[in-house]
Amino acid sequence: MVPAGGRVTGEAATRLYKSIMKPVYWHLDYKVVVVGHEWSRDSTIPVKVTQPGDIRPALNHDVEVVRGAIEYSIGRKALKHILPSGLIYLNKIQAIDAADEVIAGGLVIGARIYDIYKRKWMFRPSRHTAQLIVDEQLGYYAILRDKAKPGDVLPSSSIESGELPEDTGLYIAFRAPPNTVGVAKILDGGKLRIIHVWRELREPLRPMPGADRSKLVEALDAHLDRLERASIRFLENTKSLGEPLIALSGGKDSTVAASIAVKAGITRGYFFDTGIEFPETIDTAHIVANKLGINLHEISAGNTFWKALDVFGPPARDYRWCCKVVKFGPLAKGLKPLIKDRMVTITGQRAFESTQRAQAGKLSPSASTGRRDLLAAPIQEWTSLEVYAYIWREKLPLNPVYQLGYERVGCYLCPTSRLAEIENARRFHKDLWSRWDNYLYRYARKHGLPREWVVYGFWRWRFSYPAEIRHLAIKLGLNPEKMIEKIVSIHVGHSIDFTREGECHTFYLNDPSFEPSKVFALLSTTKIKDKARMEKDGTIVVIDEESKIILRLRPTGVLEICGKGLQRLRPQKIAAISRRVLAPAYMAGVCGGCEVCVASCPTGALRAPASLNEDVCVGCMTCSFVCPSAGKLSHHAVIAVERAIAQWQRNTFKKKTYRYKVNQNRTKWRGNSR
Repeated sequence: MVPAGGRVTGEAATRLYKSIMKPVYWHLDYKVVVVGHEWSRDSTIPVKVTQPGDIRPALNHDVEVVRGAIEYSIGRKALKHILPSGLIYLNKIQAIDAADEVIAGGLVIGARIYDIYKRKWMFRPSRHTAQLIVDEQLGYYAILRDKAKPGDVLPSSSIESGELPEDTGLYIAFRAPPNTVGVAKILDGGKLRIIHVWRELREPLRPMPGADRSKLVEALDAHLDRLERASIRFLENTKSLGEPLIALSGGKDSTVAASIAVKAGITRGYFFDTGIEFPETIDTAHIVANKLGINLHEISAGNTFWKALDVFGPPARDYRWCCKVVKFGPLAKGLKPLIKDRMVTITGQRAFESTQRAQAGKLSPSASTGRRDLLAAPIQEWTSLEVYAYIWREKLPLNPVYQLGYERVGCYLCPTSRLAEIENARRFHKDLWSRWDNYLYRYARKHGLPREWVVYGFWRWRFSYPAEIRHLAIKLGLNPEKMIEKIVSIHVGHSIDFTREGECHTFYLNDPSFEPSKVFALLSTTKIKDKARMEKDGTIVVIDEESKIILRLRPTGVLEICGKGLQRLRPQKIAAISRRVLAPAYMAGVCGGCEVCVASCPTGALRAPASLNEDVCVGCMTCSFVCPSAGKLSHHAVIAVERAIAQWQRNTFKKKTYRYKVNQNRTKWRGNSR
């Protein structure tokens, strides 16, 4: 539960993670990985990992996956040489699906990567591992005739010798002149795509035997004491800011935060059941509360999610209505009787989970229960390694789903889940996942979507696919654009007419059925009411003088966008103006009664959903952002407007260009004939 904030990517994300990243070391005495700045250089060696370096120990299923990936990708012979005894550690890295650096014996030995095409885990060797494989012929490798650089695609004839697997898609180590080693991916036809190239080392490092979790706890004991004391002091200082309440989620992070809160003298808490939790999560929350002596209040969303599917359809990464409908609304209502004034929610939020959480800080406004309430994150600067070590030291309950390969615990059908995690859910929670699969298959059949839309997880995107997912669709013989168009057209139809006002685009909104007076009043929330008027039949007319656009929103759910210069305006500009009309329309027309808008209004202008005190409203648009209908359902219409006008402009431009070229050619031909 993090308040809305700017999500950063690229160089900005790199700088942000660099500012919070902790150094990672291999402790020579304890033979475990440790993090932090206080370790002596005499007893440790640095381990270079990818940002943000949220190291975690590999548990049962993860260990099996790593061993299986190495054996499948390199061969059984390499397994005992590059994967020593003791704890294995994982560090999440960026990829199209699940991927982690694998740290063993004080060395990053490579990365495990989930291949979305093969639906299997692969292993990509690191620099030291690649050279060991080639030097000692431990597994699949190749000796190349010529130089190689990253990005090259070399034919099979470029391989002088070696041992290659029959399967494609695997990563193999290679040696190439002059004195370089690297990693390449095997493509169809025996071709090699060069991924990494390094200069040969005189003597590559070998992974050392490691120790077990008891040694990890022993090594980090004093370090954990310092972290714990700082977290307790932080919570003691927040008591004066409001009534503290522990948010137990059943996950590892909230368990540690709860333990620290109890040591700070806080014993009231709540568990929120979204109705789509793993059974183990619910059990763990209650076990933790009993062990720590927390007075736990349970709040439940009941069947809200399954009912809301009829209105919103499947949630997606770019269409996450579920958090607002299932979490924010029921949670805000359930917490009302518990808090008299301002609430300080103690949560297990950590900076390493996302750039959004890194920016939120240890104390931030709550987006789910109202602007006056606060979120306190006592373990904001902790890594996963420190969290696990603390749980083992304090003998706290750990949710069993972590042993099944889940990195994080949340709703079991969350669209942010990766294909690797979905496969785990299908395998370990058949009953839960079969209900979701059945719904997705019915939805796909009803709207003419292919079976692969379900099987390969295309349902996790609503408005656009990432490049790799588009490539997957094309490789499967699907048209990604048509799949997107089918889903968007479920909610919005489109036609074009020509009138005295110029081109008129008509959009048929399938969802809202609203009272024009309520919509007209809510236009104040988006600062467009001064440009609007309401006609006798209830039609709302908005005239934008700057862009010369006329919008008409009829009570029947029809949006008309007219103007003589539409072809010269950017589609994004037209869509932005439409959003200011459509958001209030959906807020009034498809209100689910969650009252998130009321709780989040900073001025108290919203006294009830779709009931506004215009004298107090400042037009900040907060209500339209948090409202599931205004923020999500209206997005379908806004996207439809942008896509339709962009396509129309492209077609119009092509026709004009074609006519110009034809006329130009005719003139030249006539000139030549003379």
